[in-house]
Amino acid sequence: MTGSRPGPGVVGRRLVQFLLDEFLVFVPMLLLAIAVVWVFHPHGTGLLLFLKVVVYTMLALDFLGLVFVNVWWPYRHGGQTPAMRWLRLRIETLDGGHPSLGAFALRDLLMVVDGFAWGLAGIVLMLCTRRRQRFGDIVARTVVVRVPRSAHQPAFPGPDGDLGAVAGAELALGRADVRLDGGQRHHE
Repeated sequence: MTGSRPGPGVVGRRLVQFLLDEFLVFVPMLLLAIAVVWVFHPHGTGLLLFLKVVVYTMLALDFLGLVFVNVWWPYRHGGQTPAMRWLRLRIETLDGGHPSLGAFALRDLLMVVDGFAWGLAGIVLMLCTRRRQRFGDIVARTVVVRVPRSAHQPAFPGPDGDLGAVAGAELALGRADVRLDGGQRHHE
């Protein structure tokens, strides 16, 4: 494996990552549904029927959004969803390679099993398996590993939109400059 061996801390990060990715997809869909109801509500028809159409449309768009974030995005971005990048996690094959698109799709499809009892099945499996794998990982022959911190791969883009590190961030406060890493540099 190219990454570090998954330890118990990976399980907590994976739970936070899952919630962040869900939030990343669900909130725009909810706002879209509210906007549709606000703008396009037909006053002559029943509100209940209109709300059903909006809810079913929102669920379909949410499903497509989750497939995009959980399958296509990590396939195209080195095995990481947006939240995985922020939390320094990556999906790899058991031999340390990049999973195929089919492996990502299989992992996502088997979330139905891992999500049983509000995700308890997946959590128990991750805590009980040596490699901290959920059922989707076991079947797809993948593992989620922590990515070591690197100066070349920051979690967030720099202020210019570049993914490089921000050089020499300092604050000028009176007689001394205070650096963001806690050190102080006095004027010469």
